[in-house]
Amino acid sequence: MAIVKLRSTENLDRTKPPKSGKPKDMKFPGFFEAKTSNGITVLVIEDNRLPLVTSRFVFRSGAAEDFFCESKKPGLSSITSELLTKGTINRSATEIANEIDYLGASIGSGCNYDATFVSSYSLKKYFSRVFDIISDVILNPSFSDEEIERVRIQRLNSLLAMTDDGDYLAEKVFIREVYKDFPYELPIDGDEESVKSISRKDILLNYKKIFYPENLIVAFVGDITPDEAISKLNENFAGWENSGLEKTEFPETPSIKSQKVFLIEKKGAVQSSIKTGHLGIHRSHPDYIPVNVMNTLLGGFFTSRINKNLREVNGFTYGARSQFHCCKHSGDFSVMTEVKTDITADTLDEIIKEINDIKNKNVSAEELRDVKNYISGNFPMQLETPNEVATKAIGLKLYELDDDYYSTYLNKVNQLTKEDIRQAAEKYLHPGNLLISIAGDTKALSKSLKKFGDAEVTGDNI
Repeated sequence: MAIVKLRSTENLDRTKPPKSGKPKDMKFPGFFEAKTSNGITVLVIEDNRLPLVTSRFVFRSGAAEDFFCESKKPGLSSITSELLTKGTINRSATEIANEIDYLGASIGSGCNYDATFVSSYSLKKYFSRVFDIISDVILNPSFSDEEIERVRIQRLNSLLAMTDDGDYLAEKVFIREVYKDFPYELPIDGDEESVKSISRKDILLNYKKIFYPENLIVAFVGDITPDEAISKLNENFAGWENSGLEKTEFPETPSIKSQKVFLIEKKGAVQSSIKTGHLGIHRSHPDYIPVNVMNTLLGGFFTSRINKNLREVNGFTYGARSQFHCCKHSGDFSVMTEVKTDITADTLDEIIKEINDIKNKNVSAEELRDVKNYISGNFPMQLETPNEVATKAIGLKLYELDDDYYSTYLNKVNQLTKEDIRQAAEKYLHPGNLLISIAGDTKALSKSLKKFGDAEVTGDNI
């Protein structure tokens, strides 16, 4: 038996945390890439440690398409994607659910502004059967009147419930105003008027605009070879033809507007739900990494400046955060929190103070070290599951990033200097042009918020 000599712990100072090692780049899994004869982009990340296969189908169009349909119908793409798993010409919704459940697999669908997805997860031995179901879902959705009405009622009930959520109300007005006259202005889930008006004809046209081979990226992760993946795609999708419709042309990216205040009445509110910010950058912007690190320090993790100020120093809230939400064609910067009505103006003052501080002064070496360590420690956890790996691999293609983007990400983060952080803040933070959206007691708020500009007041039916 080997004798292991343990290191003595007698002289360790347990009042101090151990020094962290030098962060290293994390190698993103290599992947096979090909295109089928009808234009489907195929990615395969082979990993046979476990007998599992994840497949993720992502179409390069999403809820932004709602902006271009007749009469602008928010919620159309979302409802279309939800209905995919609710019945095909070969299987009812119940049959799909029962078969997937029997195989111990999962299947799901949905969309965001830039993409629509269908994904599945199964044991290797059931992969072929699950793939046949997901192929049927994509190629042969029935969009039955019965399922459309059922989803419509569920969506209307969900929207009604959300009108009592201050965060939702503030978010909805913020997005509408910051992206005004741009495809991202519409709520992905829709609104009461649009959901009531969506017809089967609208859904069929939306399906035709989004679901065609050249618009599709398929990622396979797990116990599957490239030959197996290509063979199965050719078997199930070889006869699928492109729609022939012209691709949507996006308008120019909107410009940052002057400061404005929007108040949304939330009946019986004793606190304010705040969302304030302005336009940001798109996901493939060359400054994305320094902007992301700068924002993490400002308000992107628990010990960030904004959260420390509002939670610990002033005791205004349990939590506050900021983010750069970056989509394919544009993006936005925002700060979010909830506070008591009578300290709403003071909270905005402190948020603006923190934004100005990070613009006007270099961050400390300790702050920058801590945020780099946080990002370096958190990033590997974003690659823990096959679905997360598949999503990131698809993101490389969807947002037109370099294939080695994730393999060099941590190195680029850790090379940033205090000057890089300040330059990112100076360039992409605009505290004098904040769009302020607050849901709460509008009567009590109107007077205290005068210094931020004249407020536009709306009811909760927005």
